[in-house]
Amino acid sequence: MSRYWIFDHEETPQRFPLRQLIAQICKVVGPKGGQLLLRRSQGYGTQVCQWDELLDQADEIPVSFDQLARLTTETDELFYNLDVRWVTDTVALHFGLHDSTALFVDAPPDLAKQVTASFQQVVERSS
Repeated sequence: MSRYWIFDHEETPQRFPLRQLIAQICKVVGPKGGQLLLRRSQGYGTQVCQWDELLDQADEIPVSFDQLARLTTETDELFYNLDVRWVTDTVALHFGLHDSTALFVDAPPDLAKQVTASFQQVVERSS
């Protein structure tokens, strides 16, 4: 598994194309089923903070692509840390925003390359 760091920026309050990352992941893995598990939610806004509070009592909470997509289009909900896992019985993909510095994707190489293909500034680091 490799970690892919995405350094693209956009002119939104979020500053990183998080909604683009979530849309691309949904496009690539959404038809395969699986479960989306939120592991970290830090930032600003009612839902972001509610998730952060729920994660004080649980390691992961289930969320949907629709919930994540909705939050990343709102200007009153902003992440500075987001950590999400998508899992099936046979494969896992880990993605998010790290400390307001870069987006990331951890996945098998073929899957990660499909997800990161639409971004310009991608750096691969083996884990």
